[in-house]
Amino acid sequence: MNRAGWPALPLPRRIALPDPRDLLSSERIAAPDAFAARSSLFVLRGTTRSTRPGRHRQGDALLARALRGSSPVVLDVGAADGSTSLDLIAALGDRFAAYYVTDRTLSLRARTDDRGRAFLYDAEDGTCVLIATPRWVVYPAAEVRAGWLRRALPWLRGGIPPFDPAYPEVSLVQPRLREVARRDARVIVRAYNVLEPWDGPAPTVVKIANLLNRAFLPDAAIRRATRNLFRALPRGGLLLVIDNRVVDGRPVEKASLLERDEGGFRHVESVNGGTEILDLALRRGG
Repeated sequence: MNRAGWPALPLPRRIALPDPRDLLSSERIAAPDAFAARSSLFVLRGTTRSTRPGRHRQGDALLARALRGSSPVVLDVGAADGSTSLDLIAALGDRFAAYYVTDRTLSLRARTDDRGRAFLYDAEDGTCVLIATPRWVVYPAAEVRAGWLRRALPWLRGGIPPFDPAYPEVSLVQPRLREVARRDARVIVRAYNVLEPWDGPAPTVVKIANLLNRAFLPDAAIRRATRNLFRALPRGGLLLVIDNRVVDGRPVEKASLLERDEGGFRHVESVNGGTEILDLALRRGG
């Protein structure tokens, strides 16, 4: 359900979602939390995007202590909308040489109609990943599996318009981060898939959050990703791995800081028991 279409009902958050159509005019979304809530609505290639400001405080503090005032080149992998990138940029102050904010998907394509509907597509494969109307939010992949939904929402029987790469682009990057990147040439936002080699300038620090875990990737893919990051870093470079988990109903931030050595990664420090892939990362070159 689209919360905007049911203003008089005290609906629980788990079924009443923020209006995804706000992203079509994202400059109107002033609060980073509000933008993050909308950019986290999407399921892309089987993975739910999830982000919000302030969720990496312990890992960022761990990294800041290790840097001891140096000016790193930071590669932030899987940064989603960049909420947590803004947090780390603020924590570093002016003490960084370059900051690469990366994610596999930085934008979607949108088609709207005169009925107030918005169809949002993943441009990578042309899949319609979400439909938003004045009262409903629909995930087409789930709708195909759930025949009751097709019967309950008869307007879906008209079908989904085919993807057209000429549809307008809808950014999934925080407006504030886009503004920072416009003003500061050291901050670069670009697409990157960690399962591919990094082809940009060599980082001295890599931060990767909520990607290197077994809920998201099998061990073979984790080893491949870790190997790519190992090859991107120089000797002495730092790799910060973060996992946000829910343990006994409470959110817990787990983090591990590693240093690249000649033959592999060396464990520097962890918080809250460290991440589950620490053993894989410590093997030679990932």
